[in-house]
Amino acid sequence: MSDGQTTDTGPATPAKKSGPGLDALVEDVLGLNIRGLKTIWYLVKSPAAVFTAARDENWEDRFTPSIRLYFSIIAVLIFFQFIWAGEQSYTREAFRMQFEQMRSMPNFGNIDVESATDFAVDSYLFVSPIVIGICLLLTACCIFVWGKGTNLVTRIRLFFAALIPNTAFSLLLTIAGSFATVQQSMAIASVTFASMLIINGITVYRGLRPVYGNSARIWRSLLFAFITMIAIAFAGMVSQLIVGVWAGLQIAKL
Repeated sequence: MSDGQTTDTGPATPAKKSGPGLDALVEDVLGLNIRGLKTIWYLVKSPAAVFTAARDENWEDRFTPSIRLYFSIIAVLIFFQFIWAGEQSYTREAFRMQFEQMRSMPNFGNIDVESATDFAVDSYLFVSPIVIGICLLLTACCIFVWGKGTNLVTRIRLFFAALIPNTAFSLLLTIAGSFATVQQSMAIASVTFASMLIINGITVYRGLRPVYGNSARIWRSLLFAFITMIAIAFAGMVSQLIVGVWAGLQIAKL
């Protein structure tokens, strides 16, 4: 380059990029990525590390935000519940019995019980996660077990982080429930509530290690476990009520 002239070297060649990998495929299919799976693993292996990162604005650039991860797992759970909603599942049988009773009533004598049951189950899979999500979000705002000075956003982050190990474990119970009889499904439901208490409590107890001593962590973890169990049970009842009313209105049109 001389006397104010420039040399045209042509357009720059873009750097060659590798195509999407396995991480992208998992994200496409399940809404999870490798960092999300790593976050789940750390919440099982060392929840204190994730709880500490939750207090950092960017999760220390190590972990997936807990709210996103929780609802990603819920989405996978609903997917499998929809695919594996067996004819003899506890939920389906409960709705079927409800509609059998309704058929004996004067205004509902001509209803198709199986069609009504299909509608109720599909509606429940849609309504339940929305109701549970709202109830849990409100519960997260009202639990103060995380340490003095923990603000609202951090409380919500920690709350959903603490729920993730048990929610992931629920996937296994969903698989088991798809092959179970009604009686076995009731037993699995008991295991579900027991695991909810135990796993949620242990996760909070271990996660609060950098903040509190043993005695303070014990009662906080127990409080968290019982409150979340009550909130989820309440949300389940509200979901069934909404679906029952919704299905009843649909049946009344028949």
